[in-house]
Amino acid sequence: RVIAVDVSSPMLARLEQKAREQGVANIADVQAGFLSYEHEGDPADVVFSRNALHHLPDFWKAIALHRIAAMLEPGGIFRLHDIVYSFDPGDAARVFEEWFAGAATDPADGWTREELETHVREEHSTFSWLLEPMIERAGFTIQDAVHSPVGTYAAYTCVRSG
Repeated sequence: RVIAVDVSSPMLARLEQKAREQGVANIADVQAGFLSYEHEGDPADVVFSRNALHHLPDFWKAIALHRIAAMLEPGGIFRLHDIVYSFDPGDAARVFEEWFAGAATDPADGWTREELETHVREEHSTFSWLLEPMIERAGFTIQDAVHSPVGTYAAYTCVRSG
């Protein structure tokens, strides 16, 4: 059983369409977010989040991480992919310019320079050296952390402590 949670009804509608097209019938979709989703039933084995946690300021990220840990069984896996900054603050101008310079020119191919610039101005991505202690304090052990060469993305495999 897969429970897909998203605040966006268009994203959930697209998921439903793709599931029908591929004959997948074990997905339940719930319109909610990190702070409003109420898990029912047995604890989850795995929680996966991609490019969503950065929408929350750090205070709410910490709350969301605790909520995720609470819905997982001990030993459960939390896989997080997101925009996470793994560079020194003094390197921000250089890193962002490198990131922006490598952006897609066509939105169909990925984020454009304008979209990346808007993200940096308006979203809540945080530094790895702030996020990682939040993850651990929520009750996870970070088993693996992979940071992109530019220092703007990260992928974490975390295990809920017993």
